[in-house]
Amino acid sequence: MKKLALSLMTVVGLMSSSALADIDYGLEVGIRSQSGDVDSGASTSSQMGFQFGATAHFPISGPLHLRTGLLYTQRPLTVDGPPENKVTMNYLDIPVALMYKFEEYAGVFAGVSLGMNLDKNADIGNVTGVKSPLIPLLIGASFKFAPDFGIALYYESASGEVADGLKDYRAVGANLQITFD
Repeated sequence: MKKLALSLMTVVGLMSSSALADIDYGLEVGIRSQSGDVDSGASTSSQMGFQFGATAHFPISGPLHLRTGLLYTQRPLTVDGPPENKVTMNYLDIPVALMYKFEEYAGVFAGVSLGMNLDKNADIGNVTGVKSPLIPLLIGASFKFAPDFGIALYYESASGEVADGLKDYRAVGANLQITFD
């Protein structure tokens, strides 16, 4: 353990301050509207969920950056019909996206998110066969409206089965960003 800590400190020490200065990192917190489909003939209703965590943008070449992080994401859905059943699945997401920055304060991104299921529950019955990892496609845009504050808008699509009877999850969301660059 001491060798690992010493190695990590050495690598960090060897990195130039200019390379570290190019990394944008910060905290995000926001809401998302989650929807999906069911295998049975029942319909579904969209539900609001939360997402929060930390993100970073690592420069690759010129305006291209790697956008990644660690986010806690709620993916709720209500299955309509008698009886109504609210299903909630919570994930730890690691987004991996390529970001193109038009300016220091604005850019677009596209990639995937690796979602590891943390828990699942339903008002009625059990949620079974949860797919983990869940790998939804992700597209979005990020804008700063002040030096340390911004917003990320995104669309997420997880095609195929998410759990037994649940499929094709989609979400749109907006996260407030607090940056430390």
